[in-house]
Amino acid sequence: MARIWLEGESGNNPTWRGHIRHVQGKEEGYFQNLSEMKAFLERISGIPLPLKDNSEADDQE
Repeated sequence: MARIWLEGESGNNPTWRGHIRHVQGKEEGYFQNLSEMKAFLERISGIPLPLKDNSEADDQE
């Protein structure tokens, strides 16, 4: 389960934050950027995530 939110006001350099809980394993972590979120998901799953989103390529087919 993941929660992602924006802290701060739009004119004052807001920061994206998040919290992930691995429901089956009971592990959880907080993150302040997508790199930290990616690292958590890779550690829990044991599977490296792609470096970029391939959804645009899928849409062009």
